[in-house]
Amino acid sequence: MDETRVQPEVDEATPLLPASSTSFTEQLPAILPAVQRRLGGANGSDTLDSHTSSSDAERTAFLLLVQLHCIEAQYIALNNSSDVWENWQQARVASSVTEDIGRLACETLDQLLRNHGSSSTIQTVFWTAFPLESTGDATIRVIDMLMEEHTPLELLTHPVVDAVVMNCWKYGIKTESSQRRSLVERFDALSTPRVLHLIDIVGRLAFMGSLIHYLLYPPRFHITLGRNEQGARETFLTFMAAAYLARRWSMHTLPAMLVFPAFIMTLPSVPLPGNTSFSVLHIAFLLQLTLLHLPNSPSLPVAIYPKKAIPLSTLFLHGATSVFMPVIIFFLPALLLAAFLVSASLTDTFLPVLPKYLDVPPMDSRFSFFTLFITVVVSLLGALAMSYAMFPTVVSSSASTSKWDRYSREIGLHARRTFVEALVQYELYRFPVPFNMLQLLVRVPYVALSLLGYPVTPFMKSMERAVWRASVGLVGAVISTLWSLV
Repeated sequence: MDETRVQPEVDEATPLLPASSTSFTEQLPAILPAVQRRLGGANGSDTLDSHTSSSDAERTAFLLLVQLHCIEAQYIALNNSSDVWENWQQARVASSVTEDIGRLACETLDQLLRNHGSSSTIQTVFWTAFPLESTGDATIRVIDMLMEEHTPLELLTHPVVDAVVMNCWKYGIKTESSQRRSLVERFDALSTPRVLHLIDIVGRLAFMGSLIHYLLYPPRFHITLGRNEQGARETFLTFMAAAYLARRWSMHTLPAMLVFPAFIMTLPSVPLPGNTSFSVLHIAFLLQLTLLHLPNSPSLPVAIYPKKAIPLSTLFLHGATSVFMPVIIFFLPALLLAAFLVSASLTDTFLPVLPKYLDVPPMDSRFSFFTLFITVVVSLLGALAMSYAMFPTVVSSSASTSKWDRYSREIGLHARRTFVEALVQYELYRFPVPFNMLQLLVRVPYVALSLLGYPVTPFMKSMERAVWRASVGLVGAVISTLWSLV
């Protein structure tokens, strides 16, 4: 098994203290040793049976994790083999194991729901963290495995899985009854994943709005004498771009990668129209606008109506990657050649680097090359129109009553995984931009003392949560209260 795949990455977005109160990893068995025993023919569930303090929900979570990791082990073995016959045999085994475990996982979950049906039981199954190895800090949960590509579709499309993911997105993870929760815990619970995602989206909209205002109304050109010309608007854009760069990098960091150097490299002046840095800001705006419409969070489809908007955005993304880009790449050589020929034929001088005995192309050649260019463009547009007309038929599947599968089962599965990824990403005690800059005030001393060999005291660990409550928690409580009144 590849342990690095599930090893959690630590950065400023990772809280010093775990977000979930269901943390019994010191009492629960490790997953990978049980997987190895099961692949060797032993019973993978006997390890947890010896823990009499474990509940039925924890036993179910352990069994599901062992089953899902067995599927991953089959596909890892498939990817590591270079023999054609062995690959074919392993692919058949992996497909059969996935189907069998998918049915078994649903039966295991259904049996638990029949015997112990409650919201707390369901959340315990999905959010109980088990250690991967007997030694080490890496943990894994059932909710984390739902993001994997090879998760059985029977489990991913289970109605209970759909309901628990949507419920936790709206109302957060409630591991205890409301009567037993303290006032501080109730305050923290107001910042649900949906609220934290909304805070992140508002920050990105403010960043894009300031960028639009700058592109529409840039500063007038004038000679600077070494004085800093950046005002409040320019300072805000630079600060927000730096905050995005301080996060774990992803495709959503691309606009900040363009905006930050555009302002820094023009100091003490600012990007002005006609300069390369100003053109870079246009590219950053187009990228930010595009990224806000992708299904991957943070994005508008996740914030608006996940069950309807995420599948639609996933459909457009698959259409662009499966139809638009292949057609563009297919016609690109002919399009570039035709564009070059028509451009060269319409100039008075063909190319200065060529011998001077080459005369201006005749009118017949100009007309021929121009016709070729128009033909290629029309063929490109026709191919795109034909491909998009056929795309719904290509991705069509059996009818489904779920809103996730309104376009196809494949689109629905991708949309579900994307939504689960957003839920895990915006768990409690996350610092959205620009509040992550406050988190750095705690993280930098913490990392520095750790590198010097000093132990991290509980006071230092609780400091991050105090900073979160005074900043993100307060804003989240206000938004959650206003949201409940609407």
